[in-house]
Amino acid sequence: MSVIDHGYRLPNAWEQARRRLDLLAACHDDASQRLAAALGVGPGWRCLDAGAGQGSFARWLASRVDHDGHVVAADLDTTLMADVDEANLEVREMDLTRDELPHDEYDLVHTRLALLHIPERDEVLARLVAAVRPGGLLLLEEDDGFPILVTATGDYRAAWEVFLKIMAGGGTHPAWARDLPERLAALGLVDVGAEARAQLFRGGSIVARMWSLTWLQVRDRAEAMGLAVEDLDRGRAALEDPDHWFHGPTLIAAWGRRPGAG
Repeated sequence: MSVIDHGYRLPNAWEQARRRLDLLAACHDDASQRLAAALGVGPGWRCLDAGAGQGSFARWLASRVDHDGHVVAADLDTTLMADVDEANLEVREMDLTRDELPHDEYDLVHTRLALLHIPERDEVLARLVAAVRPGGLLLLEEDDGFPILVTATGDYRAAWEVFLKIMAGGGTHPAWARDLPERLAALGLVDVGAEARAQLFRGGSIVARMWSLTWLQVRDRAEAMGLAVEDLDRGRAALEDPDHWFHGPTLIAAWGRRPGAG
């Protein structure tokens, strides 16, 4: 059994991190924007995007809340947001497990593909809830790996098995998201809602390229852990075949409102 060292496996410092995160944004930004708009995000809102990556969704939020609103884009490593120049968008380096968060501050707090990678995710979640003002919203979007282990076969499955071992070594919990609605209700949020977005994609597509780069990023870690790097390589090759279709994780989006008036 491998020892968990709680080191994030997909850091922004990697030389191809921007390209990978741009592909990730292309996979998910449209759906995140649709959901945030449906929840009412608009002019004058104060928002926190926690784990903002390269900042694409935070930039959209800044455009949505207009000049009377304010957005904080927080990440452990903000290097990829060095070019942010929107007047109402503040980039803040933040360790969600240690740094203080204001209480009762934001109309919207959002995370995407962040909490499942943080070993202290439940404690962080409670602090994110506290950062929402009474009447404000918490919106979480996190992957559930269940569909992969049910449907994946061949080289694609072998690569996923290596990847999941690597991520588990850093504290990732691929099943944590599946009961998010209950978690939000247990923390006192009301008007809780949720949706699931399945990933079914063709080889050579944007989604396939994103997963291929993701597996490339962890290749050195796999070698250091004594895992089969050739399985990652064969999985990446399989992802290039446009004649094949693949199931990825299902993204669970869950939201809730803090009770009380704003």
